[in-house]
Amino acid sequence: MRFAFCEIIYIICAMTKEELLDRLTDIEWDDFEAKAAQSELPKNIWETVSAFANTSGGWIVLGVAQNGKQYEIVGVNHPEKIEQDFVNVLRGHEKFNVMIQPKCQKYQFDDSTVLAFFIPSSEQKPVYFNSLRNSFIRTGSGDQRANDSEINALLRDQLFGVMSARPVMQTTLDDINRTTLFRYRDYMSRMNPGLHYNTLPEEDFLQRLEITVDEHLTYGGLLFMGKYIPRFQSHEIACTCVFQPYRV
Repeated sequence: MRFAFCEIIYIICAMTKEELLDRLTDIEWDDFEAKAAQSELPKNIWETVSAFANTSGGWIVLGVAQNGKQYEIVGVNHPEKIEQDFVNVLRGHEKFNVMIQPKCQKYQFDDSTVLAFFIPSSEQKPVYFNSLRNSFIRTGSGDQRANDSEINALLRDQLFGVMSARPVMQTTLDDINRTTLFRYRDYMSRMNPGLHYNTLPEEDFLQRLEITVDEHLTYGGLLFMGKYIPRFQSHEIACTCVFQPYRV
C-alpha cells in the first residue's frame, strides 16, 4: 500500500485509522516521522524523540517505510514487544534525562500492524539521551543536533517556564478577539501565501500556534488575541488586550 507525500494537519494526541491514512497522503515534516521498524526499534528513533520533546511534539509512526516521497505500510513483526520496549525506555530514567509519557495507538491494515506514538512537548528542556550533547531539535524535514546556542536557549526557556502555553481555565473560545484573529491571518496570507498554516481550519490554526488548548485560551493566546475581559481583574490575571500593528 503506497501513498503520495504532501503535508499533514496536526491533531493533538489522537489519530484514528482514517486520519492516519490521510496523514500518509498529506504529510508535513515538522511533526510526523515514519519509520519502518519491522523487527526492532531503529537506532535514530531517540533523536526524533528528543527533537519532538524539545519543540512542539509530534507523531512517530512505526511500520511505515519511506521511499522518496512514497510511503509503504510494511507493519511491525512483534508489535507488543516493540511497544513495550519503546515505552519502557521513555518512562525510565536510564536513557533520557526526563520521563516521557507517549500516547500510544495501534492500527491494523490486513495482516500488517502499525504503531503510532505521540511524543508531547516537554515542560522540562532540553530533553536528551545519554548526554547533553544528544539534544536534538526539529527543523523542517528532520532532526538536527542542537548547537550550544540552541541548548542555551532551551535552558533559558526552561528557566522562565512554559506558562504562555498553559490554558487559562476561565476562558472560552468566545474570548478571542475576532478582529485581531482575522487581521493576523490576513497578514500571514499576504506576506507568505505559500505557508501551510494559511490553509488550516481555524481550530487547527489556533491549536498549532498554541493560542488555544482544549477550548480554552492559553496565557500567550489571551495576551495576543484575547478580548478585554473585566472578570479577570479580580483574579491573578488582569490584562487589556489592545494591540498596536504587529510584525511577524
